[in-house]
Amino acid sequence: MSIRTFLLVFAGGAAGSVLRWWTGVALGHRYQGRFPLATFLINVSGAFLIGALSTLFSIEWYHRHESDLAAVIITGFLGGYTTFSSFSLISFVAARHGALADLWLNIGLSHILCLISVWVGAIVAAPFPHASRALLRALRK
Repeated sequence: MSIRTFLLVFAGGAAGSVLRWWTGVALGHRYQGRFPLATFLINVSGAFLIGALSTLFSIEWYHRHESDLAAVIITGFLGGYTTFSSFSLISFVAARHGALADLWLNIGLSHILCLISVWVGAIVAAPFPHASRALLRALRK
């Protein structure tokens, strides 16, 4: 891994983390129920973005380390933005406190809607392969 790639992942991760924090603060003040709405919406939107962006830029998961664009967007930005570790902690705490309905609601909805969001993101982005290739060429110059 080059220093350039390292810095791109670092910058993308910082930007994604700031956006995750801001989204959590913005939604946390509006919706203060027991359900972790901010974390849930961040995970679903992150799943949508990873589906759309990986399709637009023709980035396969197994090859995400081969380009700077994949490093900054997929690994850096979306890695910093999505909150699966927070999701896991919320699920653990719900289980520990015996809130089994909350536990399974969080797990079930997050998994199903995130899978659907990746699929919908890929479908939405599929008509734009020529535009994404032109953008990639422009970014590489």
